[in-house]
Amino acid sequence: MLRNCSLNAYDTRTTILSNEAVAEAHYLLRCECSEIAQHARPGQFIHVMISQDTGMLLRRPFTIYTVEGHEITMLYQIIGEGTKQLSEMPTGTALQVLGPLGNTFNLTTNPEPAILVGGGAGIASLMLLAVALREKDIQTLGLVGAQHRSRLLSVTDLESIGIAVHIATDDGSIGHHGYVTEILTNLLSETKWHRPTVYACGPHGMLAAVTKIAADFKVPAQIAMENRMGCAMGVCLGCVCPVRIAPNRIEYQRVCTEGPVFNATDIAWDIS
Repeated sequence: MLRNCSLNAYDTRTTILSNEAVAEAHYLLRCECSEIAQHARPGQFIHVMISQDTGMLLRRPFTIYTVEGHEITMLYQIIGEGTKQLSEMPTGTALQVLGPLGNTFNLTTNPEPAILVGGGAGIASLMLLAVALREKDIQTLGLVGAQHRSRLLSVTDLESIGIAVHIATDDGSIGHHGYVTEILTNLLSETKWHRPTVYACGPHGMLAAVTKIAADFKVPAQIAMENRMGCAMGVCLGCVCPVRIAPNRIEYQRVCTEGPVFNATDIAWDIS
């Protein structure tokens, strides 16, 4: 059972302290949210009101990337008009932020190492987890994938806390030429990585592949889903995903409340 911590959610008005490009079409935003920072756990997210414009009334979900004292950061990708507007907001701009929301990763008690698998902006969901694992002195390896070296994220941040990083790019512009899941397969084929715990976040296809690989090698895996969502409070049912709760029984669970973290093999990938 993965722990749900959403009861400690706060709706906070804050201001942007910094909002800087860190890679092509990706930004790191920093703001002061003391209550959210105090209660944030690995894998949780915030729901941000970007504009009062009638065409953009719904908040946007962003994972909590790091916590530093009273401040939190979020690493995000420009995908649509909302995130484009967010990327253009200068220091001092006011934001309404709700969080922390969702459940959290369960830290492994396995003496074997942990492997983090991040695809694109999905690596953002794994940074707080990486810090927590290192604080428990768990050997941790990071696998980071991107389309091109210009979109590579978080490598320096992971290395700064003692995590060795393997890189994959779709076009081979840096690191392994191919998918990050190919690196995972190669690692799990090695004897020294016999029984790690795998944690992953990224595109749907990558997560499905991670699930299959982990199952093939009989290692536990937890994944963070990144479904679109409306309310982020479990009311609108706009973010549901199919979860297999018995061999012949599927239940649609809300990514915003029952998730975003799931045991990988619980997701019914064949119908999701």
